[in-house]
Amino acid sequence: MQAKAALSVVSYLIISLLLTLHNKMVLQWHQFGFPWLVTAVHSLGGIIGMQLLVASGHFTPTRLDYSQKRLLWIFSALYTVNIAVSNVSLHYVSVPLHQVVRGTVPVFTVLISLAWRTTAGYSWRVYASLALVVVGVGLATYGDYYSFSVAGFLLTLLGTVLAATKTVVTNSILVGGYRLKLSALDLLYQLCPLALVQTLAWAAVTGELTDAWAFVQALRSSDSADGVYPLATALVANGAIAFVLNVASFTASKNTSALAMTVTGNVKVVLAVVLGCVLFSVRLSWLSTLGCVLTIAGGAAYSAVRLSEAPRVPKSVV
Repeated sequence: MQAKAALSVVSYLIISLLLTLHNKMVLQWHQFGFPWLVTAVHSLGGIIGMQLLVASGHFTPTRLDYSQKRLLWIFSALYTVNIAVSNVSLHYVSVPLHQVVRGTVPVFTVLISLAWRTTAGYSWRVYASLALVVVGVGLATYGDYYSFSVAGFLLTLLGTVLAATKTVVTNSILVGGYRLKLSALDLLYQLCPLALVQTLAWAAVTGELTDAWAFVQALRSSDSADGVYPLATALVANGAIAFVLNVASFTASKNTSALAMTVTGNVKVVLAVVLGCVLFSVRLSWLSTLGCVLTIAGGAAYSAVRLSEAPRVPKSVV
């Protein structure tokens, strides 16, 4: 059992890190600067993967009534925009900066929870750990990142706020007053088709579809090694990785504890920053490096505090 839990956590860590780096590779190395279409590829990968699970008998979707579907339609807009803004921001900033700013998700989760009145408040230890995160991000973004821009930073920050909002709303839907009693795979099954339609529609409105078609035609007419087939292979792999990550996340959450998942998330941030610097030739100043360390330490402290303050659940109840 312990070997199975360890394998699921390691698998989740590797796949999560791989998707973050692969997204950057598609946007930068293959010069496919169409983040809404990359999001559509993720959604299409989820659709195909879930249909394969249904066809093979490994998953049976839950039937929803009209009111439940209507709630999911609303939630899907937040789900889609959250993923898309993250991909858009990754096009304009470096992987280290992206990961460090995304490390402030707990800060905005606390603020939104207080505003939404889903909690009565938090202990001073929570606020202390989040203050460390804020200071860390301030120092990290003060450094001279090769791709730093105000627009990129603001988009990354917006994506962080949306991620925190999605966390609070998801909790309200699955646990709170809007309880739908859906598993993670059910949510993936229901949301992916809606996300695909929304991202393609937005790509059409913003002109991404037209620009992408012109980009592909230019690749076809060129004699460079970066032709259509390498790009198509990269996009297929990207969609497959996105789907596998969702399944890995569900499996890891099922087979291990919340502490293991939070520690895994912090390890992923560290590795993403380090590998991002190596793969994409990002050079960090000592101030930026200190900011990364403080942000990661603050995130780890927040996770530890929240877990220590959570109600103890008997081992027989899983």
